[in-house]
Amino acid sequence: MRINDLLIINIIIFFRMHIKWNWGTKLVLAMVAFMLMIISMVIYMVMQDVSLVEKDYYPRGQAYQEMIEKVQNNVSYDNDITAWIENNEVRVSFPRYYRPEATRGSIHFYHRVSDLNDRMAAFDLDANGVFAYPADGLKGRYILKISWEQDGLEYYTEKDITVE
Repeated sequence: MRINDLLIINIIIFFRMHIKWNWGTKLVLAMVAFMLMIISMVIYMVMQDVSLVEKDYYPRGQAYQEMIEKVQNNVSYDNDITAWIENNEVRVSFPRYYRPEATRGSIHFYHRVSDLNDRMAAFDLDANGVFAYPADGLKGRYILKISWEQDGLEYYTEKDITVE
């Protein structure tokens, strides 16, 4: 016999000899077992990762009206901006009337599942009105949150894209 087996046998013998197994004892053991279960569930829940959609959720909520104005500035042009994958690059194309030399902005590659996969990139458009970003390290479904400025007006749009 191993030492662990002898220890368990001694504990069982101790409890059989020294504890009266009436309804009160069984009730106390049931309460202790229930409390241990609750404590272990609390410890398990505290150790789980609970990540918010946005880490700076509250400040973003405060700036929501500004975002509404940016979206309204772009309402009539929203379908003219396109995003696609080509040659292992994410490409975003702006129409010519945005004047590529005067357009400056940023793109947030928002990953729907984990914020660890998010990317931010400032952009300047080339002569054709296209911005290219390398797709290395990007995998899955993303929302491209595109914010830019031209002639003192700010614009915002979102485009869905899947990188495989």
